Amino acid sequence: MLKVLRWAMRGLLALVLLLLLGIAFLWWSNRDIPMAELEREYGGDDLRRLEVDGVNLAYRVSGEGPPVVLLHSHFYTMRQWQAWTEQLEKHFTVIRYDLTSHGLTGADPSGDYSYARGVQLLTALLDHLGIETAALVGSSTGGAVARHFAATHPDRVRGLVLINTPGMPRPANPHMERGMPGWAGYLFYLLPEGLFKPFLAAAVADPATISDELVHEIHRMYRGEGNRWAEFERMSTWEPSDISAELQLISAPTLIMWGEENPQLPVAHADLYREQLTNAASVDTVIYPGVGHVIPLEIPGRSATDAQTFLEQLP
Repeated sequence: MLKVLRWAMRGLLALVLLLLLGIAFLWWSNRDIPMAELEREYGGDDLRRLEVDGVNLAYRVSGEGPPVVLLHSHFYTMRQWQAWTEQLEKHFTVIRYDLTSHGLTGADPSGDYSYARGVQLLTALLDHLGIETAALVGSSTGGAVARHFAATHPDRVRGLVLINTPGMPRPANPHMERGMPGWAGYLFYLLPEGLFKPFLAAAVADPATISDELVHEIHRMYRGEGNRWAEFERMSTWEPSDISAELQLISAPTLIMWGEENPQLPVAHADLYREQLTNAASVDTVIYPGVGHVIPLEIPGRSATDAQTFLEQLP
């Protein structure tokens, strides 16, 4: 009996040791990547930096003409807009940047990832560039920042494009209404690249849109120094709210772009936005059949052309 117990204890210790070694390997293989290394890989010659209240904002400016600011989706970076930029920069000055907790910008030392903080950083960037008024284009989380800016700074917004933007009641995912437990941050921290592809593909209508190359890039950016814990802080402080009063403050001409097959935000939300933008100078809506949540990646050419048509008609 004693011999059996000894073997059982040895087996249990071996299992614990293997588990600890597995966790250690997973932690090491998914360790933070220094921002300097990522900047060498993805920065390019046109990357610029702006220090704003401790945030090292990474941004790009290209083209000539009326200024247009592009704000990317959650988990993506300003590189999401590459196809759009190549088209729009022929007619506009295109400004794009990485939101905090994303890409080459990284964490916000203040720990504040609210939309109000996002507006503060965008305001500082426009002031730095000497831009009084601009058109704003935002996808998903970027759309929420653009929406909040248009409501709080109506005199600085010539036009507004909202792409699959959150904010309407009863989110499609009921789990979004719950707070995130503390241990979830460690799971997000250790999320391997192999699980990132189905995670990203779940948001689009055609999984083939999410290439291995894109997954590798987004996951490496996700592992940027400080980004992962900052992402957890951003998501853990999210709370549903009534944005109807905010929408009534928006006066700029607005274009709503929505994927009919959006698995995260139902297409009915586009109608809710249109109904509540009661004081906007005009509201146009484009619904894309067979398209999901990440329109700039799923149909870059068509969506960029639709946006260009809208932007060229602005006063």
